[in-house]
Amino acid sequence: MKLLKKEWLFFIFLALFFPLYFKLKPTLNEIISSIDFATLRALIALLLITTALRISKFFDFLAIKTIDKFKNERRLAIAFISLALVLSMFLTNDITLFILVPLTIAFSSQIKNDLTKLIIFEAIAVNVGSALTPFGNPQNLFLFRQMDIGVLDFIKTMSFIVVPELVLLFIFVFLLFKPKTLEIELKEKVKVDKFLFFSSLILFLIFIFALENSLVRYALIIIISFYLFSKQNEVFLKFDYFLIFTFIIMFIDFSLLAKLQSVQDIMHSFKTDFINVFNISVVLSQFISNVPAAIFMTHFSNDYVAIAYGVNVAGNGLLISSLANVIALRFLNNSKVYLSFHKYSIPFFILSYLLVFLIIQKFI
Repeated sequence: MKLLKKEWLFFIFLALFFPLYFKLKPTLNEIISSIDFATLRALIALLLITTALRISKFFDFLAIKTIDKFKNERRLAIAFISLALVLSMFLTNDITLFILVPLTIAFSSQIKNDLTKLIIFEAIAVNVGSALTPFGNPQNLFLFRQMDIGVLDFIKTMSFIVVPELVLLFIFVFLLFKPKTLEIELKEKVKVDKFLFFSSLILFLIFIFALENSLVRYALIIIISFYLFSKQNEVFLKFDYFLIFTFIIMFIDFSLLAKLQSVQDIMHSFKTDFINVFNISVVLSQFISNVPAAIFMTHFSNDYVAIAYGVNVAGNGLLISSLANVIALRFLNNSKVYLSFHKYSIPFFILSYLLVFLIIQKFI
C-alpha cells in the first residue's frame, strides 16, 4: 500500500496499459519501438549523476555558505527562478531541474521556511525559459529540425510567446512570494565527499558533451562503469528506479493512444489552420505530454510554428503536460505536492494561454 501511494503515477499508467493492449493487440516489437530509448538513456545518466551529487553533500555545503545572502523568500525566489529561466534556455529544462531542485532542497534543509512552492515555480520557469531556444527542450529540438530555419530566427519566432509568459511569471512571483524573512536554522557542518563531487562534475561535463553530439549511449556506459568500479554503491541504492519505470510505461501508453482509430478520426476531422493546430497542440499536450504531442501533430500538420507555440504554452498545465514537471516533483517525495502544483500551474497556464491566443489573433 505504501508503494502504491508513493508511486501512484506509475500504477495509473500501468492500469491504462491493459485496456489499450487488449484493444490494439500490439506486438512485442511495436511495444518496444514505442519506447524512446534515447530519452531514457539521457534520463538514467542524469539521475545517476545528480544522485551522486546529492550524496556528496556539496549542495548542503553550498546552501550553508550562501543562505545568509538571501534575506527573504521573495529574493530567494527571484534569484532561483531567474537562474532557472536562463539555464533552461541553454542546458534544457530537464537538466536545469536536475541542478536546481537538489540545490533548493539543500537550502530547505537549512531553514524553517517551506520551499515547496519555489520548486513548483522552478518547474514552471524552466518550461517558460526553455521555449525560447531550439535546444531548450526536446520538443523544440524536434520541431526546429523540421522548420529548416536558423537559430536566431527560431528565437525571434518563439519570443512572441516567451516574452509575455516571462512578464506573467514575475507577476506571479511578486504576488505569491512575500518578503518573509528566512528563518535560518543551520544544522551541523556537513562533510563534502570531494572525490564523489568532482568526479561527478566531470561526468556531468562528459554527459553534456555527449548529449550535444548524440553520444549519450557511450557516456552512460562510462558513468555506470565509474560508479560501479569506484564502489559508490549508495548511488545505485538511492537511484530512483520507479521514475524510469514511469517514463517507460508513459511512452508505451502514449504511443498506443495515438494509434486508436477514434483518436485518428478526431484528428482528421479538424481544420488545420494556425489557430486550430495551436489549440489542438495545447489540448493534446495535457493528455499525452508536450513532446509526444509535438511528434504526433507533425503527422497531421506542417505548421510547425503553431505546434511549437501550442506544446510550449501547454507545458505548465496539468502535471503530465511536461515531463519536466514530473521530474521536479519526484525530488520532493511527497504525494500531496501534486495538488499544490496544480493550484499554481493551472491558473498560470490559463492566463498564459489567453495571452498567447490574443497575440496570435492580433499579429499572426
